[in-house]
Amino acid sequence: MPNFGKFSLKRWTIAALVFVIVGGVWFVNDPATFLRRTGGKVGAASQAPTLPLSANDVSWLFPPPTRPEDFDNLIAMSDLTTPNPQDPTKRDRIWSDTAFRQFIGIAASPAALVADTTIRIGLPSEATSIDAWHIAGVRIDPGAPGLSNEIQDQFGQSPQIRLIVQPVVRSANGPPKVLDIAAHLIFGFVTGVDTPAQPGCLPRFRPDLDTLAAIVAELTALRTKLGEGQLGTNKVTTSDKPLGIHPGLKDATTASNVRQEMKAFLERHLSDQRLSAMAIMGLPMGAPAPWIFLSMLKLPPGAVPNLPDGGFVPVHGPALDGQQFAEMLNPVGATQRVVPIPHANNRAPITCNNAANQVAGPLVAERRGSSTADLFASPLPQADKIREILDLIADPDRSHFFNTDCVSCHTDTRLGMDLLGIDIIQGIDPNLLPNGPWNVRNFGWSPPIEGPVQATVTRRAATETAAVVAVINAGLLRN
Repeated sequence: MPNFGKFSLKRWTIAALVFVIVGGVWFVNDPATFLRRTGGKVGAASQAPTLPLSANDVSWLFPPPTRPEDFDNLIAMSDLTTPNPQDPTKRDRIWSDTAFRQFIGIAASPAALVADTTIRIGLPSEATSIDAWHIAGVRIDPGAPGLSNEIQDQFGQSPQIRLIVQPVVRSANGPPKVLDIAAHLIFGFVTGVDTPAQPGCLPRFRPDLDTLAAIVAELTALRTKLGEGQLGTNKVTTSDKPLGIHPGLKDATTASNVRQEMKAFLERHLSDQRLSAMAIMGLPMGAPAPWIFLSMLKLPPGAVPNLPDGGFVPVHGPALDGQQFAEMLNPVGATQRVVPIPHANNRAPITCNNAANQVAGPLVAERRGSSTADLFASPLPQADKIREILDLIADPDRSHFFNTDCVSCHTDTRLGMDLLGIDIIQGIDPNLLPNGPWNVRNFGWSPPIEGPVQATVTRRAATETAAVVAVINAGLLRN
């Protein structure tokens, strides 16, 4: 294992780098921007679609397992495979043994040690076996890091499928145990890169529009088959429903067939070669807190001398100081809740300059932004200021992976509930809002700390999903 504690991003071969955004999909003010950028070539319908896609068509949330039989309707990462490119009679895991070992290794490396502390991620033995990891959610995104003119000018466009996976421990005599650990697996669909928007920035991505069109067509077909009763006794609609557990997975008559359709979809489009970035949220060994966030990206062979075969390396936090990898959220009662202190740049004009680049920037003193760390301080800001900060964090058109810290994006919804008394958020199943301050899930399963294990959806996940739906329905949907 390379010494990630001394790894420097300055040693990248940027021209060959495939870098995919870890933060997820971004909010879009103007869906027409996408059509203008692509020339309307991506599956633009010749006539208005009969039924547009909805939130649950592009963001799939699986029901958390509470009984042994619930595993039958989940997708285990060890079972998710694709044909071997050299020998189609053989199948390879989409999350390969090599990538999984690197994921576990980075989580155990010095990069997972929070700067200026002795606190680090420590995975239990159950989580070090790929057999434990199951898909909690799937997110489809027509183009990270965003579809506005400003974001595309700086970063380009990378269609993605993102898996949210969590380890679950099987029990011989009791219910399954969902561990308080989660990973994001990012699969990108690009055809190449263009020159960076600014010196020192990463190249801008060119999207694979043909594959994106096929993905949208298959999402539409799944929606239609479910609604017409082709996947079970009941006809199940996904339209006009808040974002929550996928309706087809909730219905007992369709769950098994919908699961099979989703698995087949993922196996058609995902492969180890497309896996370009990963992230983990973990805990210290044997402790319920703090939560520690760490991102990873894939480098090609020869990019760095101590990684001759290529592979995954940890990512410096773009909203940290340029040297730090991991960020943690301490529980209530800690003197400093967020460590290290983030330095967001989400109030500045969109820029590809960030602390994860070859040359970290902008300098901390030059950044303009806010984070939820501001709301863990004492005394608290006034209610209007709290609301304004939360609105900023929840709006991915302004706050994204390159200008905002991970803790902010995983805490804004619960802070709004606790500090402003918010108990209803438009577009979200109200039963799936974070059930306590210990639940930092955005789109996945919370462990049974605040109560029974539950699926969780946050405001940020809902606004991101709404943006994706708007773009697809504006011109990507095929009849």
